[in-house]
Amino acid sequence: MDPLTLTSSILTSIKGAGKIAKSALDLKSAADNVELKEHLVNLREALVEAKDNILEVREALQEKDTRIKELEERLKRDKELNFNDKLGCYEADEKGKIVRYCLKCHVDGKYVPLKTEGSRFVCTACGKKYQEGSGMVASCVAVSRS
Repeated sequence: MDPLTLTSSILTSIKGAGKIAKSALDLKSAADNVELKEHLVNLREALVEAKDNILEVREALQEKDTRIKELEERLKRDKELNFNDKLGCYEADEKGKIVRYCLKCHVDGKYVPLKTEGSRFVCTACGKKYQEGSGMVASCVAVSRS
């Protein structure tokens, strides 16, 4: 459930609990003792519902915080990547060595280093092959000539 909807539900539950508590305090005579107990039971149920809703909101916020952290880490890592037009893949300088990453897998949020096979590079996850001249520039030229 959406955190805003849950928050609204929590507030409604708490308001209901407050009304029940007020009604319970308004009962004064011993004859109303049964009604008082009934109101107290309703109050307890309303508070339990509010607590459950608070836990759901907390879980939803934790999930969103985790997702935000993942996206921030990906953005930070993406800033370190450079696109190689000739190969059509991403590259990064890692400890003085050029590491190439699969473009197809990167779209899915994965950073899969390419394996060198002779004069081409192959993704070990999806099998996509990269070769000099097969990148974005070569693809664009081929499409415009057709």
